[in-house]
This record gives sequence, structure tokens and C-alpha cells, in this order.
Amino acid sequence: FPHTALPISLRGGDLEQNAAIARDVLAGVPGPHRDIVLVNSAAALMAAGRASAIPEAMALAAGTIDSGAAAAKLQAFVEFTRSAA
Repeated sequence: FPHTALPISLRGGDLEQNAAIARDVLAGVPGPHRDIVLVNSAAALMAAGRASAIPEAMALAAGTIDSGAAAAKLQAFVEFTRSAA
């Protein structure tokens, strides 16, 4: 989608706004950004064979975010890339 075609509730912004959105999603803040992440994650989980239905896959994705596991993975990736530089 071109940026202008997105519903206003899903639009991002500049680097700082987008980083804040990502932090909020990983912190479990409810809203349209989290919802779209859950839907996309559910599709990926189903494609990977980790879930057989959308509700199950969305619950798995939500649990991964809400447990802090997704944020921990991102932090590990950040640390890895900093040490490799």
C-alpha cells in the first residue's frame, strides 16, 4: 500500500514515531498497530505450520508479545548487530 492509501489509524510517521509504534506494539499496547501485527503474525504462524486456524495463531502471537518474548528477541538482535559492527 502507498502510505496515503493506509487507513489513518495504521499510518506511521517519521523514524521516531515509527520506533515508538514498534515499542508500543512490543509492550502490548492495544490498538490498530497491535491488531495488524497480530493478523500478519497469525498468517506467518499458519504458513509455518505452528497453528491451524487464525484464532489459535492470533492467540499464539499475542502470547508471544504479552510474555515479553518478542521484545526480548528484538533486544537480542539489536545486541548482536551492535557487537558484529
